[in-house]
Amino acid sequence: MAFLNIVGLGMREGQLEQSIADMEVKQTAAMAMKYKGTIIGIKSAHFTGPEWTPYERAEEVGKMANIPVMVDFGSNQKMGRTIMELVTKYFRPGDIYTHMYGGVRGEYDEVAKGPSAAMIEGRKRGVKFDVGHGGGSFKWVAALPMIKAGFVPDSISTDLHTSSMNGGMKTMIETMSKFLAVGQSVADIVKWSTDNPAKQIQLPELGHLSVGAGADVAVFRVEKGKFGYVDQNSTALRVDGTERLSCEVTLRNGQVLYDLNGMTKPVYQP
Repeated sequence: MAFLNIVGLGMREGQLEQSIADMEVKQTAAMAMKYKGTIIGIKSAHFTGPEWTPYERAEEVGKMANIPVMVDFGSNQKMGRTIMELVTKYFRPGDIYTHMYGGVRGEYDEVAKGPSAAMIEGRKRGVKFDVGHGGGSFKWVAALPMIKAGFVPDSISTDLHTSSMNGGMKTMIETMSKFLAVGQSVADIVKWSTDNPAKQIQLPELGHLSVGAGADVAVFRVEKGKFGYVDQNSTALRVDGTERLSCEVTLRNGQVLYDLNGMTKPVYQP
């Protein structure tokens, strides 16, 4: 499943990604509706101009295809665009703001030591907030006080790429474990990583273990010890924790695909 970029050429370097002329509503909507269930949302990312055009057009497509819009808000502060305008003028309930702990686009209020007024207003209006850790979009100096203030994620995601997987983010399990380190419960962390995201992309049949659901299961162990959790690559800071999640077994459609300690195998007894 995928979010379809409002830019026809997608995430490309330089001005290709910035081209407003390449943000076509009719063609994007047609593609989203042609592949309904595979395309489960519209994405706008990294825009650096002052215009609201990418978000306006992404929202048009979202309404036409009846799917959510996810925004990586780009360089909004330099261009005068604000999160408050995004969540009050453009976003619908159910739309998704990613990189919620990035701390560089107005997510964090340094005076109040918590979420900005825009983030609070967005949540009141039904906007969903996603972690989107990545290589440069998760800062402990923003995340920790926001979490302590009660502003927890609606969904946990990695923003996986070569920089993030070899930097502070590493894996989905590492990202989930960071929330253990700052006092969140296993039950909540699992919900933010499974059931909530499935509902956000309008596939409520996924992400849970109810009777009749697909047998896609990850069996985790909570390890005890001393663990260090690093945030984004460029200004890396560490938070220490005493717990870490590890994956013991993975099943897809009821079939075992990964078994760290052979838990699903009989014990050899010579």
